[in-house]
Order: sequence, then C-alpha cells, then structure tokens
Amino acid sequence: MHRVTHRYVLLLMLFVQGQLYAASGAEIANQCDDCHGTNGQSEKDDVPSIGGFSEFGIVDLLESYRNGSRQARHYKTSDGKETDMTEISRSLSEDDAMSVAEHYASQQWQPHEQTFDAALARRGAQIHDIKCDKCHSEHGGAAEDDLAIMLGQWRNYLEMEFQDFDSGERKMARKMREKYETLSAADKKAILELYVSGGSL
Repeated sequence: MHRVTHRYVLLLMLFVQGQLYAASGAEIANQCDDCHGTNGQSEKDDVPSIGGFSEFGIVDLLESYRNGSRQARHYKTSDGKETDMTEISRSLSEDDAMSVAEHYASQQWQPHEQTFDAALARRGAQIHDIKCDKCHSEHGGAAEDDLAIMLGQWRNYLEMEFQDFDSGERKMARKMREKYETLSAADKKAILELYVSGGSL
C-alpha cells in the first residue's frame, strides 16, 4: 500500500514539475517581450523577431552571446534600464535557456510585411541560391537549418547586421566569411531585398 502511494506521489510530482517547466518558458519569454515582442514577434524595426526559430537555434544564439563569440547591442527597456543579450544570456540557467527556446520554437514564424523592390528581390534569390542556400535554405526562411530566420525580418535590422559584417564588428564562421567576401555591394543589396520581401516574389 505504501509503495503504491509513494509511486503515485512520485508520478504526481513529475507531472507537476513538467507543467511548471512548460509554463516557465512562457514566463521567461514575458521578460523578453519589451524588445522581441509578444511570442517573439518584434514590433521594433531594429530588433529581430525570434518566434518560430528552432529550439536548437535559440539555444545556440544564447550560447554565442554567453561565451562572447557574438557581440550584443545595447537596448533600453520601457522602464529606462539598459541591457543587452550578453547580460541576459548569462543570467539564464541551462534549464531556463532550454525552456524559453522551447517556447519560442513552438510559435509560428510571421514575416513582417514591408515594401520592397520585387525585381531586386528576385535577383537576390538567384544569388542566394548559388552563394547562401547550402546553409540558409529556403532563402533563409527554414527553421530546420537551426540558424536565425532572415526571410521576413525588419529591413532596418537586416541593414544593421550587414553593416556589422562589413565592418568586422560581427564575427562570421570561416565558411560564411569566404562566401560573404565574394559578394559585391550590389549582391548584398539584392540579398537583403530578398529577405525583406519575406518570400513574396
């Protein structure tokens, strides 16, 4: 009798812990809404949307900020406090990171609707197919690549990222750098226009 009761209590505890773990991802994400928007759908054009990224992609991004391999921009929250992704990532435990990553991965990716040059975006798609698609498939829109989704991000954010790549402020993996350095300024402009199009070619 005691053994049955003990097993029941243990199973109940595991169930409750699982429910708390599932809820904690949404709770942690609530603290990210100020910059990344509800469920990771950014309303600020200098901040990326992250809802719909893969779970591994989110964890990998957090780790890159945590270990310093990716530089973080400073942002002011609605209460006037200044923070950045390095500080935030280092404040999260491994369980927290996994939990919030699971939450964002469960969201549907929503590209931002923006005006774009369709002809230039189509040229960008051709260049992307040759230079970038091996890693960033579906024109940078596949969460399954376990990388940041770029197709449908804000134009301003994308321009900032390209500028950081050009200046060396943002580090690149060797293979990406080798490909990136073969792109002309016109090529980069066309690829950026592709991303802004959200795939509406």
